[in-house]
Amino acid sequence: MTWFMENVTQLSPDAPAKMARAMFVHVHVRLGSCDIAIPIHQVRRAVPYPSQSLTVLPRRAGGLLGVADIDGTTVPIVALERWLPLEPCTDSCVAPRLMVLQHAGNLLAVRVDAVLGVNTVGLEDVRKVHHQPDEAELFEAVVPAGAHSPTLCILEVARLMLLSNVWCTQAQLAPASDALTSITARQGPHPGLGDQRYAVFRIGSEHWAIPAIAVERVVPVPATELVLGHHQRSWAISQWEGRKLALVDISEGRQASDGRAAAWTVLLSQGPLLLGLTVSECLQVLHLAPASIVDSPNDPLLAGVALLPEGGKLKVLDVRRLFALTPEASISLHVPQRDETLEADITEPCPYLVFDAGQRYASAVDGILGVVELPSEAKDDLHAGKSSFLAWRGRTIRLVNLPAMGKSAEQVRPMLAVIVQACGHADEPIGIAIHRLADWLPARSARRSSMRMGAMGEFELINAKGAEDHANLVVMDLAQMAYMLA
Repeated sequence: MTWFMENVTQLSPDAPAKMARAMFVHVHVRLGSCDIAIPIHQVRRAVPYPSQSLTVLPRRAGGLLGVADIDGTTVPIVALERWLPLEPCTDSCVAPRLMVLQHAGNLLAVRVDAVLGVNTVGLEDVRKVHHQPDEAELFEAVVPAGAHSPTLCILEVARLMLLSNVWCTQAQLAPASDALTSITARQGPHPGLGDQRYAVFRIGSEHWAIPAIAVERVVPVPATELVLGHHQRSWAISQWEGRKLALVDISEGRQASDGRAAAWTVLLSQGPLLLGLTVSECLQVLHLAPASIVDSPNDPLLAGVALLPEGGKLKVLDVRRLFALTPEASISLHVPQRDETLEADITEPCPYLVFDAGQRYASAVDGILGVVELPSEAKDDLHAGKSSFLAWRGRTIRLVNLPAMGKSAEQVRPMLAVIVQACGHADEPIGIAIHRLADWLPARSARRSSMRMGAMGEFELINAKGAEDHANLVVMDLAQMAYMLA
């Protein structure tokens, strides 16, 4: 525990107050029936298990599986299950991986059954279990179970190297061919004064460096509730731990808005807000000196570019700019729970979707199955007042225009379709054409009222608290509209 306690508290000098407390950032892996936490500072990278290229190195005792070539480096591989009473994994579909670990300039790889993400907890939350000093203990402390994770046993990497007495010394390594590894090798194992810590991810075909202080957690992509379009930066709305989460894709070709190409979500924080950045692969954590980053003042997302000796580049994300360009991040704002007996008649208990269709409307999300971009042909048909159809999740959906409440609604070209199913009915879903999405109002964030407008009858209105542009929005319940239009 001593080594990572000393190192995990080395925060950036410009860390905000919210990071003032020491944090334990760790990689969650599974080996057999045991869930293990490895301090992220001691994780160099994760690679597929090289079953075909593994060289067996005979040894009388211990957990040495052999050695493998990783990025041109011969790294010894240890199997913890040979030392410890761990129940083996019985799932034949498991594809084992190697965690390449580092300590004091030395490298060692450990075979694991699965890599489950990167988590952060306060260092004060870590619990020491073994209180009698014992240099033979590989697991001395634990991360207690949370709402979405089991209890994790913290691996003592330094002790593992001493007990196994096998490692590869970085000082003896030839320069690695991998560009990202070259950055780390050039800077050396000890960061310089003023260097910043970054987490490096592959997003589509690009490598991005993200300030580690903005990374709350790395998790599998959560289920999407609304798909906003795979060619948009904000491509979906999801949910994480009770908070709505906008999923964003910053790759140039939008390759990371596909669950098959991007399996991970990096939870980025700025003050009380969260964003979910979908990424293809988690690579490593490294330190960059400010002088090594070339400024990119005209790029909307880049803080700069780190030029690599091989001619490649590492894009450095400006998290502040990303949040400024993503108004959808506001849906993640935590709304405190209130006494429903006091406010049930004041604020709406369900979230609302705000959209434009000639004018701005709000609809309760009940009955909304998704939002998709309209094909060009469907846009033309609906704009001309004709009927149209859309292929959606293996079925054919009928498309209809939203009934016009004024002349302006007839002049707006439909761009998106809200897929809706009438609440409590088994009818086929239909698509209601709108111009664009404007916002998402979380539950308990808006008040509902009504007014009468002469011959047009009574209207329901929504007022979002603290939002000047969401005053007196007309409520257009799309689920009820689907029932009438079905």
